[in-house]
Amino acid sequence: MSFEKLPGFRDIQIAEGVRLSYCRTEDFKSSLMTVSFVSPLDKETASGYSLLTNMLSLATAGYKTMRDFSTAKDELYALGLDSYVQRRGELLLVTLELSCIADEYTLDGEKLLYKATALLGEAIFSPLLDKDGNFPQSAVESEKVNLINEINSIIENKQAYAVKRAKELLCPDEPFSVDAAGSAEAVEKLTGADLRRYYDKCVNELPVIITYAGSANEEYLRQCVNDHLRFSPRTGKPVPPVTHRFGGLKKIDERLDMEERILVLGFECGLPANIYDRAVLSVFDEIYGGSSTSKLFMNVREKKGLCYYCSSYPSGRKNLFFVVSAVERDSAGQAADAIIKETDAMRRGDFSDGELDQAKKSVIRSLKTMGSGLASLTGYMLGQALLGTEDTFGSIEKNINAIESVTRGDVSALAQRFKLELIYTLG
Repeated sequence: MSFEKLPGFRDIQIAEGVRLSYCRTEDFKSSLMTVSFVSPLDKETASGYSLLTNMLSLATAGYKTMRDFSTAKDELYALGLDSYVQRRGELLLVTLELSCIADEYTLDGEKLLYKATALLGEAIFSPLLDKDGNFPQSAVESEKVNLINEINSIIENKQAYAVKRAKELLCPDEPFSVDAAGSAEAVEKLTGADLRRYYDKCVNELPVIITYAGSANEEYLRQCVNDHLRFSPRTGKPVPPVTHRFGGLKKIDERLDMEERILVLGFECGLPANIYDRAVLSVFDEIYGGSSTSKLFMNVREKKGLCYYCSSYPSGRKNLFFVVSAVERDSAGQAADAIIKETDAMRRGDFSDGELDQAKKSVIRSLKTMGSGLASLTGYMLGQALLGTEDTFGSIEKNINAIESVTRGDVSALAQRFKLELIYTLG
């Protein structure tokens, strides 16, 4: 979908600490709604919230078995209702996601979104509890096994594991190093009573962000939310990230039996303070390592053949920037030197006007095509809501204007703030 056709976004405060962000579009035959409870990311609570999401998608007080709950969803045109945790910087989001076909495509014009939202409200406000008001321990024990297996399986994805270790090494005492799923040790100790406390915290205290993308108009959407998602006011607000500060260069080599090695370089990058700073970081990333035409890809991978892949990953709100590469066992040092060389080139402004223009067009193209999927629309709205500043919400046009105005000097000035803090190899 082109930018010209992209609908606008609206942001509404439903109650104190509860906001609704929505995008009305008739370009899809379905709708997507998410409800996210926003908590600080903390190693003491991540496991509990993660296990809680497993429980919320299994059954409810009205649909006491997985089969009953599944049947209820099937009867509403096989709608999707899932729950999961996701991290955004140093925030942990407990999210329930609802997807259903648009009302216009039901057989008799049925108000499907209204009924679907009622089922979503059932999952949130009426979980299946035992006679003591706790989550049933038998179901908890079963889901603990699933979650522990999921946590332990990260080692099988060597790239993800290496990035996780890099975060732990750079930020050992900070929330940024905490995995969204928590730890296997913490999961093992959880009980149904523990999960009830996490549940009460979500429903009664944590800030709530509701997103919706689909064809419903504002009046109908408000009716769905007001009737079925009645959250009490709450005073909490999303906690801003702890700004990372440079701690000196660390070189860490960890051995693991694997054919290739994973190389991670971590930089302190200069904290983006506003919409324009974020635009500069996006353009820098596109030129440097965030695309198949970037310097890292073209020079380190293609021309020098020092790696199998080489990509960059900014964590701007945390003031960190990562480069991740897979290399042959004896090439890690050469690859690290080559990556640093490209970083120095960016500092000098050693990139062409064509590269700058191409990068800006690519970033803008990504924004313009965001409307090609409901998930990308709701994800954008959620990210903007979490930023929580006046210059951020909703306006893609504002973001595009900022990107168009990025200069060569802006990009090189950002690169000059980069400080190499970690060279980590795994394998």
